[in-house]
Amino acid sequence: MKRWVILVLVLVLVVVGFLLLRLKPASQVGGTLYFLNWAEYIPKDLLKKFEAETGAKVVLDTFESPEAMLAKLKAGADREFSLVVAPDYYVLQMAREGLIVPLEKGKLKNLANLDPFFLDPPYDPGLQYSVPYLWGTTGLAYREDLVKGPVDSFAVFFDPARQVGPFLLLDEMRETIGAALKYLGYSVNTTDPKALEKAKELLLEAKRRSVGFAGGVEALNRILAGDAALTLAYSGDVLQARQEDERLRYALPKEGGTLWTDALVVLKRGPSQDLAYRFIDFLLEPENAAALAGYTRYATPVAKALPLLPEEMRQDPTVFPPEEVRAKLEYLKDLGPDIALYDQVWTEVKAR
Repeated sequence: MKRWVILVLVLVLVVVGFLLLRLKPASQVGGTLYFLNWAEYIPKDLLKKFEAETGAKVVLDTFESPEAMLAKLKAGADREFSLVVAPDYYVLQMAREGLIVPLEKGKLKNLANLDPFFLDPPYDPGLQYSVPYLWGTTGLAYREDLVKGPVDSFAVFFDPARQVGPFLLLDEMRETIGAALKYLGYSVNTTDPKALEKAKELLLEAKRRSVGFAGGVEALNRILAGDAALTLAYSGDVLQARQEDERLRYALPKEGGTLWTDALVVLKRGPSQDLAYRFIDFLLEPENAAALAGYTRYATPVAKALPLLPEEMRQDPTVFPPEEVRAKLEYLKDLGPDIALYDQVWTEVKAR
C-alpha cells in the first residue's frame, strides 16, 4: 500500500511540476490587443517590447482621418478593437454615442506620471474617458525650395495674391474648416452659421486653386516628391518627414492655429479590455513615453519622460512652442449637435 501512495505522490508532483513550468509569470497576461491608431504613430519596437513583457500579441490597424476612424467604429468595428487613439474633440462625442467607457483609473498606476496640465483638459474634464497619448500643433508645412514667398499666414491658401506655390488641402474636416475660420478672424469652434458660410466659400475657392485633398502622411509624401509645395500639417509628421528632406519646413500661422492632444480610449464593446489598460499603463512609463515621443517627434504629456528626450528635441519650438505662441492656439472643442453645421460645410466643399 505504501508503494502505491508513494507512486501517486510522485505522479502528483510530476504533474504539478509540469504545470508550473507551463504557467506564465505574474507579469505575463497573454491574449491579443487589437489597437486602432493613426498611421506611422507608434514604433514597432515599442509594440514588441509590450509583447515580450506580457506574452500578449498586438494587432495594429491604422487610419488616415478621424472621420474614417469614427465611421469604421460605427459600422461595427467597435466590437473588433480594444483600444483606439482618438482626436481630443472626438472623446466626448464617442462617449455620448456609447462607443467608449469611463476609465477604471484604479487599473492605471502610472497616471500620476502625467504633467498636471493634462490631468483636467477642456476636451475631457478630469480625464473621465481618456488618457493623453501625444500632443502637438497644426500649422503650415512647406518645402523651402518650392515656395516663392513667405509662409507665415493662412493667406498662402486663401488669398490668390499671396499663394506661394501649388498646395494641398488637408483631408480633415475640423482642422481645414478651422484654418478658414481662423483666417477670417473667427474661433475654430464657432457655430455661427454666417461665419461657417463664409468659411465654406473661402474653401471652395481655395479648392479650385489647389492640387486636391490628402491625408496627413500622404500630403507630406507628395510634398517630398515635389507634387506640391505646401499643405496644412501636424507638427510631428513634419519633423518625421524632415529626416528624409531637410528642405521641409514648418511654421505656425500668425493668425494662430490649433493645439491638440490625441487620446487613448477604451471601447465599450471591444475585446481584451484589461489588456487595453495594461497597454495604456505601459505607455505612461517614462522610458516608453520617451520612446514614443522620440519616434513620432511629437510632445509627450508624461512629465517624467521629458528628461529622457534628446536636448535638441526639448529645445525645438516646433515640438514645444513657447508660451507666447501657445497663447494664440486653440483646442478644437466637442460641439455636440452643432457638429452637423460643420458636416454640412464639409460635404458641400468635398462634393463641389
